[in-house]
Parts: sequence; structure tokens; C-alpha cells
Amino acid sequence: MAAVFTDVLFALGAGVALARGLFPDSGGAGEFLAPALTALALSCVNHVILVLLFRASLGKLLWGLRVVRVTDAGRPRFLRAVRRWLFGYLFFILIVLLEDADAIGEACGLRTVRRRDLRS
Repeated sequence: MAAVFTDVLFALGAGVALARGLFPDSGGAGEFLAPALTALALSCVNHVILVLLFRASLGKLLWGLRVVRVTDAGRPRFLRAVRRWLFGYLFFILIVLLEDADAIGEACGLRTVRRRDLRS
């Protein structure tokens, strides 16, 4: 769960800061929409692009975790990473309420594992 909260804090904090820099005078709906869309874009980069490049999002890298395919512990592919990211958004609240963190850890044919377990 620490990796999840690290990723959430990164997306929200960096999203708000970046949106304020890019859209300083956004009034009305843009005052909420610009930071929300920027945080969503950063979350996508974090959970899809970084997972493809480093096998982990920023939070997972910091906490020593990796994302691998369930079948062969190989690198995640693009579509699976995208589906896993969307799954996390759609079911995150439900998973937190049910306290079933394993459901997101093995979503869409991908699993989160400790980095040291991959070496064996």
C-alpha cells in the first residue's frame, strides 16, 4: 500500500504544481479541471510508461517492487499496462473499502513482486 500512496501523492502533487505552471489563469471549471487532467496524465505516464521502461512505477521503484507478467515473470506489455492502470482507477475505491490489495496486485495478467524475489 505504501507504493500506491506514493504514486497517488506524486500524481496529485506534481499534477497540481504542473497545472498551476502551465495554466496560471484558469478560472471557473478550469481551476479544477486543469490540475485533475494533469494529474491523470502524470498517473498514466507513471503507471504505463515507467512500468514499460523500468518494470515499476515511481512508488514501486522507491519501495523495491516490480511489475511482471503472471505467466512467465516477463516484462509487461503496453496494452496490459494500460488495462492495469485503468483497472486501478475504476476499482481502487472498492479495493480499499474491501481491504483486498491483492486484487490490484494481480490485475490484468500482471503481478507486483519484490525486486529481490526476481533474482532467485
